[in-house]
This record gives sequence, C-alpha cells and structure tokens, in this order.
Amino acid sequence: MPKRLAAVLLLIAVSLLPPPASAKVKRARLAFADGKAIQVDVVDTPAQRERGLMFRRRLPRDYGMLFVFPAQLKLNFWMKNTLVSLDMVFIGADKRITVVHPRMKASTLRTPDDRVAIAGGLAQYVLELPAGAAARHKLAPGQALRFKVSIPSR
Repeated sequence: MPKRLAAVLLLIAVSLLPPPASAKVKRARLAFADGKAIQVDVVDTPAQRERGLMFRRRLPRDYGMLFVFPAQLKLNFWMKNTLVSLDMVFIGADKRITVVHPRMKASTLRTPDDRVAIAGGLAQYVLELPAGAAARHKLAPGQALRFKVSIPSR
C-alpha cells in the first residue's frame, strides 16, 4: 500500500474515533445583529484549531465553530480536508466583524493549496458557519456580535 494512501486511511480512522470521555466541548451562544442567535462550539487550543472541521461532510443549519486566539492577529486559514462548503467570518478583539468570506468551497487532499488559502484579516475570533449563513443573517464588516468566551492564555 502506498505511504500516502496509508496516511490518508489513518487520518480517516482517527477522525471517526469518539473524543476521550474527559474531552468536553465548550459551547457559547452567539447573537447576530438581526436578533437571531446560534450555539457555537468554542475552539481555543492549538490542537483544536489544527483539526477544525476536517473530515466533516455536512453541518447542521444552525451550527457554528468559533475559533478563539490569544490576541488579535493578521490571520490566514488553510482549508485542507474540509469536506463542506462554509462561510468564514473574521471578528476583531472588539467583537466587530472585520471580514466576511462567503462560500469557501469544500477541499480534499488533492485540492491545490493555492485554491484553498484564505487571505484573512485582522481578527481575534474566526466564526465558521454553513455556506449561506452569512448572507441569511446579513453579516457584514463593522457589525457587532454578542458572545462571551474566555481568551486562552499564551
């Protein structure tokens, strides 16, 4: 078996394993300017950020992942192995939207890097939503979002 195929099969197998019993998913409530709110999984460790949405094939309509960074940074995201199309919303330290990236296409191991690199923006938080959610909630730069999460220490 070629090494690359073996590595892919191992990654898929690992992704199917349940999380350890001690691993608790942190959740928060995020409110949009249109008055709607969703529950988001809070992603605030380097290991969680590395894994992100890898190998998920679909997302529920009102699902979100909120990536939290220790400080506001100029961020770039790589969309490798994200098998769903999604919207990415960059949020500054003041909890105002800085950039909206609508409809990031699904990617696989064979997707060329130059098609999936996202030239990000200044952000302390990155919100990932199912594709179309940003338009449905009329998300735009400058809007304030409401949520409470703790900032990880460096």
